[in-house]
Amino acid sequence: MVIPIFLFSQDIEKKEKKIVHVVLLKFNDKVDIDLIEKESYKYLSSIKVVKEFIFSKNISLEGKSKGFTHAFVMKFNSEYDRDSIYLPHPKHLFFAKKYWKGNVEDFVVYDYLE
Repeated sequence: MVIPIFLFSQDIEKKEKKIVHVVLLKFNDKVDIDLIEKESYKYLSSIKVVKEFIFSKNISLEGKSKGFTHAFVMKFNSEYDRDSIYLPHPKHLFFAKKYWKGNVEDFVVYDYLE
């Protein structure tokens, strides 16, 4: 008995890897975190090439955060979207000028492929 085996290679989609952009933040003591969160969603998440956006607070109990208390995490379809559209985008530049300077003591940027 012969059992036919079909390969459906045309049905298998190649999943393109996304760029995950993580920015760890160390805020100054007097910053209004709620305002930063609200405005980051208003400006940064509304940029068309930002596919997912999260503003989050560090909840680790390990004590290894080195003072970084919050993070922006966003996804892009490509490095081009991140570098050529998002980074120079007027909404990103406006947010950085208005809410970053004077509020952020330090930050770390870490990108990876998902």
